[in-house]
Amino acid sequence: MSRYFPAFRPSRRNILVLCGVVALAAALVLISSRFWPKENPLVRTPVLALETLTAQSLYYNAAARPWLLAQRPELLTPEDRDDLSARTRSFIQAVQNPKLFRQLDRQHRFDTLLLVGNPSQYRPLLEHLLEAKDWRLQYLDHTSLIFRRDGKVPWTPDQFSRIRERLAQASIEDRAAILSQAADKMIAVRATTAARQLLEDARGLAPNSPEVWSTWGQYQMALGQWKEAVIAADQALLVDGDFVPALACKAQSLYAMKYFSDAYTISRKLMEELGNDPALLFYHAKIAHEARAYSDEIRTLQKLVKMAEEQQRPASGYRVYLGQAYATDGQAGPALEQFGRALADPDLPKEQRTFATESAAMIKGKVGG
Repeated sequence: MSRYFPAFRPSRRNILVLCGVVALAAALVLISSRFWPKENPLVRTPVLALETLTAQSLYYNAAARPWLLAQRPELLTPEDRDDLSARTRSFIQAVQNPKLFRQLDRQHRFDTLLLVGNPSQYRPLLEHLLEAKDWRLQYLDHTSLIFRRDGKVPWTPDQFSRIRERLAQASIEDRAAILSQAADKMIAVRATTAARQLLEDARGLAPNSPEVWSTWGQYQMALGQWKEAVIAADQALLVDGDFVPALACKAQSLYAMKYFSDAYTISRKLMEELGNDPALLFYHAKIAHEARAYSDEIRTLQKLVKMAEEQQRPASGYRVYLGQAYATDGQAGPALEQFGRALADPDLPKEQRTFATESAAMIKGKVGG
């Protein structure tokens, strides 16, 4: 009971996924506020992606909706235009719940998917699409991804050259940011070789950019090169000691290297900046667990459960973690309560169900009942 259940132990693959979630979530806030110059809409908005977009039945994430309303309203249904409609709510939730996305897809038979913003916002759905392979990536730029079900010719990194041509007159700083953000997307869709080339070009343009260095750290994490990722994060922090994406990159890399106390110190600082981001909260709970800061782990997981329920997202997975945290802290009663509430959810994944059942039985065997 001293570690998270097997599906979430820090294997290389699971660390890669979770590292990307948090680093990219952190990057979103700072990129949008510091690095996308307001005077150039091509840099900071999905103008180019919307120009190419065609669809008969469109799925989109929350970050795409205001741009569609403003620039491509003809692609939206009347329900899409209603902030409170069941369709709008379910679209927002589905990026974190691939099963819900599949239910929506059976109902609406989407032909096109538009995902705008940082990949952390839609990581579970993106990973599902990449694994399922019934959708093909058709377009990628520094702001957006477009998938099509009937895409006969998939996207290739060479297509990004057209985006670079459109933005060739941007400032050096803008071009470095564009390349860094596009590399971010390429890392997310597993085109790491192309991402590396963009990042090398970005470093040539802006060798002191903390954004470029922190994205280079994300690239190193995608390769499982944790020491190199820490070095990249430190380069960013030399320029801006409070740069959130670099702090996130460093924390996750230290965690992967099993420097749990150091990772926890940085993660606590991140919580002060982005304490309401679900991905960051979850990763902080993992770090707190390994650092044996069980009270903090419990508080963090409680917050995640509350947020999920308020947003009408599944909370049972978090309850399994919370049950384990209580058990590790010697609190048998609360642990059994959380395991029981998780097991009451018929949609709880099989591996989590097995873990919760075995853990509850173990606790009952020790305390009776």
